[in-house]
Amino acid sequence: MMHASSTLLAAVLTTASVFAQTAGYTPLDYQKLDRTIRVEPKYVAEPRYALFVFDLAGKHRVWAVADKTSKDAAYYDVLYLDLNGDGDLTQPGERFVGKFDEKLVPAGMGMTIRVGDIAVPGDDLVHTKFLVSTSPKAGRGGFWFRMFWGGKDEVSGGYAASGTSSTTWQPTAAKAPVFRPCPFGPLTFALWEDSLALHAGQPAHLNVVVGNAGSGPDTLAVVDEHFLDLARDELTVTVIAKDAAGHEVREATRIKEHC
Repeated sequence: MMHASSTLLAAVLTTASVFAQTAGYTPLDYQKLDRTIRVEPKYVAEPRYALFVFDLAGKHRVWAVADKTSKDAAYYDVLYLDLNGDGDLTQPGERFVGKFDEKLVPAGMGMTIRVGDIAVPGDDLVHTKFLVSTSPKAGRGGFWFRMFWGGKDEVSGGYAASGTSSTTWQPTAAKAPVFRPCPFGPLTFALWEDSLALHAGQPAHLNVVVGNAGSGPDTLAVVDEHFLDLARDELTVTVIAKDAAGHEVREATRIKEHC
């Protein structure tokens, strides 16, 4: 998370992006992605689907489907994860069961399904500490994931363009959100606020996050706050507002701090 300050009246945050370059990154046309799942298990509850893209080339696509150990379970506590990307969710080692921990409820991780490492076939790339939490913080909604891309860069999400609730996984593969939890490529800024009001003459802080936008509602996969070097990258936020006479005014503020 990063923050900038501004003193303008009744403003909105403009969208912006930065391109974090690395060799081999390939953009995807999400509308053309194959959403076929060849083999699925017999689900206990109504399943919830999401699709993850785990490589730079955009070829290793892994289906994730949340289920329950019993229909009346309070939370989704089972995760099917197609680790080898072959479209078969019934293979050994691709079903994970979560464990409820009361101590982690305040953090929104009471029910967490821990997968561990994910190796990309045919590549040296290994992501570590992948997990999914299906019990959000009080007042928030959706499922949340976290991992370390290549065992190094923390990525989590997904989030909306504004707000702190996580992604709602969908009841069909056709409508599933697509996450690209990669810290490279075109990264998009989002507002880390559920609501925002700026007032003329009064200082205010805008908390922003940045990550890969993915596809579908609330699919921003946010990179670790220290991934971008604020001394080197010279990131700015532009606030657009109207003055007392109704004229448009703009103010650009450089993001100088992590928070």
